[in-house]
Amino acid sequence: MLINFSLENVSSFKTAQNISMEASTLKKDSFLDENLIKNKDKNYVKTVLMYGANASGKTNFIKSISKLKRIVLSSHDLNHNFITDISPFLLATGDIQPSVFEVTFIENEIKYRYGLAISLGKIEEEWLYFNENIRETSLFYREEQNIEFNKSSFDEANIFVDESSSGVGVIKRTSAHTPFISTLAAFESLHSTNVINFFKKINILSGIEDSQFRDYTFDLINKDSNFKKWALGVLKDFYIEDINISENQINDLEQIKTDNDDINNLLESLRKVATSATSKTVEIIKRIPFTEDRISFPLDLESSGTQKILHLLGPFYDTFKKGNILLIDEFDSKFHTLLSKEIFKLFHKHSDTSQMIVNVQDTNLMDTSIFRRDQIWFVHKDPIVQDSQIYSLMEYKNIIKESYSEDYLSGDFDAIPLFNSFQSVKDLMESNDEE
Repeated sequence: MLINFSLENVSSFKTAQNISMEASTLKKDSFLDENLIKNKDKNYVKTVLMYGANASGKTNFIKSISKLKRIVLSSHDLNHNFITDISPFLLATGDIQPSVFEVTFIENEIKYRYGLAISLGKIEEEWLYFNENIRETSLFYREEQNIEFNKSSFDEANIFVDESSSGVGVIKRTSAHTPFISTLAAFESLHSTNVINFFKKINILSGIEDSQFRDYTFDLINKDSNFKKWALGVLKDFYIEDINISENQINDLEQIKTDNDDINNLLESLRKVATSATSKTVEIIKRIPFTEDRISFPLDLESSGTQKILHLLGPFYDTFKKGNILLIDEFDSKFHTLLSKEIFKLFHKHSDTSQMIVNVQDTNLMDTSIFRRDQIWFVHKDPIVQDSQIYSLMEYKNIIKESYSEDYLSGDFDAIPLFNSFQSVKDLMESNDEE
């Protein structure tokens, strides 16, 4: 479960910025309990909405989490150094500063704080803390290839460190662009495995390109009867009563004939690849409203919004079932406001420990019958410095309303588009009207 994610000098984020899933403890915010995950003496929100103008940094925020995940999980890939994918704030002046990531989370009932500082394609610092009872304890702190670790609580590091008389060891079997935690996890050690398992639970999707998770959902429908039953229960409000998916072998290349030897050789190579390739035909069976009649037709003929909700059901189901963390960029693309609201109601009702962070533009979702104030966040790009800043609606004291949409659109919370750059376009259009 995610508690906090922070970053500094990454992409459009110059200064340290963070998003917290900790729920407000204020009495005036003590409602919508089904939106909360209760863990011991603290509560955490299940979902977060992130608002902001175009190019404010919302997508950069989600991409940053995705990049950190790849670094931790795939740094041993010899074909790519994922550290080099990290871009610092490009408008900074002065000495080169490291890009810093830090995430606080609970995994296997243990609270951790893990971080990386990256500069010029290598890891400058890496650290891991955990909470033993109430007090936070350091498990290790790495500075380049030197490391200090907790010998009593983190003995899993022993065989990977050459110790010196000064007490500062040198890391073994770990390159300058590989997190130490990733090396340890390959040997299934307790704390490092917990860290890796947390990152494996993070899934990042684009709400615009839903084809990336479409096939996953279709495979689940074919292989998991429990998922199909659950999915059809969700889709009944769309009058969809069944989904049939068939796989077809790709044989079109067999129909191509030519006397050109070069083309024939190319076709033969393509046929060998295509023998294992299949295409999916998806048909839905719909009940005609107010009748008992049924009709079957290809899913492609359905609305793009209905297709998207069907495609999302696979990742949603996985998130519910496994307690995963789902991040979606442009979540509300193709969705009607009421559909978006129903999706969040569904998530809040069925989620136990799973969480979702989404970027949205639909201000109608700022509805306090569905979301608490601590679930609404903003990303604003400073017009002068051009750096992105993240802040919560909670920072605006003594504002309690049924909806915050009008206040947001009027600029009370910033994080809205500035249209000064459109003045030249406006002038041109007005001059054309005069002619």
